[in-house]
Amino acid sequence: MSSSRKAQVAFALALFLLFLSGLAAGSLIIRLYSSEAMVRHTYDVEVALGDLESSLTNMGRNRVAYIGSGSGESLRDFSDAEKEVGIVVARIRQLTSDNPAQQKLCDQLAANANERIAVSQASVDLRTQNRSDPEKQFELTAAVARTTFGTAAIAQQMRGNEDALLQQRSRLLQLLFTALPGILAASFALSAAMFWLHYYMLNRELQERRGAENQLRRLSMQLMRVQDEERRRFARELHDELGQNLVAAKMMADTLDAGAENPRIAELTNLLTDLLSRVRTLSYLFHPPLLEDAGFYSAANWLIEGFASRLGIAISANIPTPPERRLDRAVELTLYRVLQESLNNIYRHSKSSRAEISVEAGPDRIILRVRDFGRGISTEKLEALRTNAEQTGIGLTGMKERVREQGGELEIRSDGGGTEIIVTLQIAQPAETLGAGIR
Repeated sequence: MSSSRKAQVAFALALFLLFLSGLAAGSLIIRLYSSEAMVRHTYDVEVALGDLESSLTNMGRNRVAYIGSGSGESLRDFSDAEKEVGIVVARIRQLTSDNPAQQKLCDQLAANANERIAVSQASVDLRTQNRSDPEKQFELTAAVARTTFGTAAIAQQMRGNEDALLQQRSRLLQLLFTALPGILAASFALSAAMFWLHYYMLNRELQERRGAENQLRRLSMQLMRVQDEERRRFARELHDELGQNLVAAKMMADTLDAGAENPRIAELTNLLTDLLSRVRTLSYLFHPPLLEDAGFYSAANWLIEGFASRLGIAISANIPTPPERRLDRAVELTLYRVLQESLNNIYRHSKSSRAEISVEAGPDRIILRVRDFGRGISTEKLEALRTNAEQTGIGLTGMKERVREQGGELEIRSDGGGTEIIVTLQIAQPAETLGAGIR
């Protein structure tokens, strides 16, 4: 499995563990709401049972008051209390509808309440019909007392059931409270480990990619050095072999021209002269001897003058006189190749009719500026160069790599009014004295 794939798997596992942690936390919240609902439900049941006992007591008190006084108000209060008992029993039945055991007790409670209502109603009817008998009323009162004890016993049993359910849910919630912190801690720890593993793998992949880029950059610089060496060798061969042969051929043509009046000999002489000039120019363009013999400043002036004369571009050059101490060979070669590539880009791409070149030399650094007034470089290409993308040209990439190898900075500014290339190189290292490279 590749590093990228492993990083993706680690990231997916971390997200999954975080999802489990969130699920556990959500379950706890749901349990809390459920527990709160059960506490409220138990309270409602107990309140309803209390209301039933209160209604039954109120009914019994109004019964006794009516029997003793025969008051119509007491009779109305008795009837109201009787109706209230039925309403409270119905509410208790609704509250316990999800519990079969409580429903059975509720049925017993309703039967007991109905029995109590029936006995109380019989006692009231005797008084209403003026057939009230103390002995009969005593028996009915005793029956009411028996139902009262039954009502209390059933209500107490229902309260006990509700309390038992509440305690059971409380223990479950307490267990969840005890286990959840450990579950959350383990989930977050594993998630953190997975995220760290994901980061480690991505960082490792980034390091491998940087290593590959550095290796590619070193290979590119090695190819550039080989190319520079080949240019030097080819320029030497052009100058020493082909150039010398052309010089010999021209001397022979001059000898023939001096002893004959053949126009073809004169034409041959002119052709050899032009060819010799072109070979020398080509040799100098590949690797100018001035760069080795006199240094960057002289080679830069020669390059600028030749470029301006051949292509008809007006170049304003501000290059100071060579210092007493020469620059490092690698710095000189880098500056010369950047200047040469910049001039080539002006001719091939910018199509500018004029350019400005300046060199600023300080005690610890040297700055080369090349500015044209042509088409400019697109924003996409500049961004690609900044991010080392593949869409950049070979010339700009080569300049960037050469400057980077010397620890310098390459800045490219471009807009609709042209392009400016700024190269800054450090020259704090000891330099060779002027003329050290003369052979």
